[in-house]
Amino acid sequence: MKQGKLSFSRLAVLVVLLIMLSAAAGWFLANGQHGLLPLVSVLLLFVVWKLVGVYRKFIKNLNFIFHAVRNNDYSFRFATRGGNSRFSVVNYSLNSIKEVLDDAKLKVAEKERYFEAVIECANIGIMIVHENGAVARNNKKALALLGVPMLSHINRLRPLSDELADTMFAIPPGEQRIVRFSTEASDVCLLLNCSLMNHDGHSLRVITIENINRELDIQEVLSWEKLTRILTHEIMNSLAPVTSISNTLLHCNNDDVTLQQGLETIHSTSDRLMRFIDSFRTVTRIPLPQKQAFYLLGLVKETVALMNFGQVKLNVSVQPADTIIYADRDQISQVFLNILKNAVEACSAMGSEGCIEIRSHIAPDERVHIEIGNNGGVVPSEVAENLFTPFYTTKQGGSGIGLAVSKQIIRLHGGSLQLAHNSDESVVFLIVLD
Repeated sequence: MKQGKLSFSRLAVLVVLLIMLSAAAGWFLANGQHGLLPLVSVLLLFVVWKLVGVYRKFIKNLNFIFHAVRNNDYSFRFATRGGNSRFSVVNYSLNSIKEVLDDAKLKVAEKERYFEAVIECANIGIMIVHENGAVARNNKKALALLGVPMLSHINRLRPLSDELADTMFAIPPGEQRIVRFSTEASDVCLLLNCSLMNHDGHSLRVITIENINRELDIQEVLSWEKLTRILTHEIMNSLAPVTSISNTLLHCNNDDVTLQQGLETIHSTSDRLMRFIDSFRTVTRIPLPQKQAFYLLGLVKETVALMNFGQVKLNVSVQPADTIIYADRDQISQVFLNILKNAVEACSAMGSEGCIEIRSHIAPDERVHIEIGNNGGVVPSEVAENLFTPFYTTKQGGSGIGLAVSKQIIRLHGGSLQLAHNSDESVVFLIVLD
């Protein structure tokens, strides 16, 4: 530091000399004393030459720093002693800049190690992928879920599953996709999520990978338990009276009246059981959608015309009015009818105070959101949990398949149907379609 102070003093002397010599030259010129002017001019040029040398050295070293930083080389250090001691004050400043850059680089490296540790500790697979499919980074969990020792490009997954590779290429940011494929060990079901980020001027996609086999297995078991309980309940309710009446008829001693009543009961019970089986077929054999483009508002008007709303008010708002959807017109109409039928039944006791609203808008992700709401009162929690369960009903003579079929239809369209709001003031079903 002592050397730096000395060099700074020399630089200050040069600047002071430049000022003094410039002032002296001006004074000599003003007073017409030209005898010493050549000497002053030579000294002035010498001082300027020295200062220009310092400036050029500074610019040269500064350019050296920029070049080294661009090449990620931080090993340089400028001499502050020895032959270049006259430039030590400049070199001290440049070395200070270098130390600041070193500290910044260390902090960036620490942050990178921190985020790498977070990624590695995550309980889900994480892949950072370039637009061309090259894998910039992944954690060990991702490799374990995919069953590969290393991964440099998405196309390397094609021997495992073409669908998996295609989905990783095509999945839009902010959306989820489920991919199923088989390995030698087992069947695999992965849930993929995608988000977009920019780094160093490059567009990157962050894909997270989760194995949802266990969750699906649990959900499947619960669904089968629900369905088994409902089937058992319906079949036992039908068979119990048939068994009882059959036993009575065996001992009726040719009583024609009893025989006739018994046969009629058996017939009506069998007929109800057959209707139940037909309903089961309806749920399990929904045809694939025959999609076509059509105006949503036109379909809403056609569907509403088929309904008898009585005194219940109806408000329709389709925004924009020329919204077009690509779907199976008949199937979507059936979904609207099923939901509207339930809404009319919920509002029927309210008379003119009952109100049903059909609203739609296009979300930022360009998906169409359709809301069908009513003010017929809150759906009890137990009923709400089973709204989309096949054959679950609280209505006398109800089949319990309307909403179950509706949900399956929307799922076949790649969309979703859910109870979005449930309160005393408003019950809203939300349909989301691509």
